[in-house]
Amino acid sequence: MAERKPSKIEFLLLRWWHAWAAGSFLVAYLTADEDTYAMHLFAGYFMLAAIAVRLLAGLLSPARSPLRLSSRKGRPPLFVWFAAAVLLTVGLSAVSGVLADGVTWLEDPHEAVSQIALLAVLGHAAVIVALVAGRRLLGRLSPMFTPSCKENAP
Repeated sequence: MAERKPSKIEFLLLRWWHAWAAGSFLVAYLTADEDTYAMHLFAGYFMLAAIAVRLLAGLLSPARSPLRLSSRKGRPPLFVWFAAAVLLTVGLSAVSGVLADGVTWLEDPHEAVSQIALLAVLGHAAVIVALVAGRRLLGRLSPMFTPSCKENAP
């Protein structure tokens, strides 16, 4: 049986989800004051929906899908840990925000978890940038350290 290859649609859905989640988180983070509370609340619920959709997609997707929530062959463990940390902290931030709307003593824990979530998001982004930049740099440097056929020819 042929091995299943991820489709372009799956990668497109993953990019759309990232845009949804990043936009929701950014709006919620930037509107966390009393003047923009309605927008903060809306963005928080939108973020909670994004987390729920991601978890469902991750659990229901085929084994080789990029949407799958598991460590795949070739994916660095640090990437997987940061992705899990982002889902966990942003999810806790969203849930604590929903609860803090009715239970006011949860406002401070919600703010603390949100600050930790920001660090997880920034760390996740830094790992992605480092991996992409590292691969490009390695691609540029590898010809310098790999002998060519012309140099070894008699």
